[in-house]
Amino acid sequence: MSNKIEPCSNEAFPDHLKYLLVESKFLHLATSNPDTNVPSLSMMHYLYVPQGSTYEFNDSNLIILLTSKKTTKFQNISANKHVSVLVHDWMLAGKETESGSDNFSNLLKQLNQQELQRNISASINGEAFILDNEAEINFYQNLMKEQDPESMTYKCDSYAVVKIKITTVKTIDEKNNVTVFK
Repeated sequence: MSNKIEPCSNEAFPDHLKYLLVESKFLHLATSNPDTNVPSLSMMHYLYVPQGSTYEFNDSNLIILLTSKKTTKFQNISANKHVSVLVHDWMLAGKETESGSDNFSNLLKQLNQQELQRNISASINGEAFILDNEAEINFYQNLMKEQDPESMTYKCDSYAVVKIKITTVKTIDEKNNVTVFK
């Protein structure tokens, strides 16, 4: 087991972490009520927006998600911006290869995926903000529609766009090696 500390910028993220954040579709979001200290955990559909692709120039790596304003998570984020997120490659590890491809192509694709994935989990801490700037809301909604149209199925009558600024990431691989990005 080894522990390393790296900077928390998109350039410092290794390829397997970027792959995990881009290709995974679901995360587990932990929020907490500051008055009762009662945590709440939700599985959420999300979009990862790397540094340099964000609405605001000075934003670093972001996680964008939609939530109903009638949820506990919305109330918790409104009162306490500190959140934790777990992203794990539940689906990617079992991805099937395309039918009709030759066996050699399938083998190469599987080797590439194994090298990129490295079977990691990412535990992320961040600050969550309920967006109220219409231009920024529209920017992220359009980005979600372009990059992941399925994410817009979570849009309801009374919803909010949540922006999570990633402050730290801790990755843990199958050999229990830990790397921290701050």
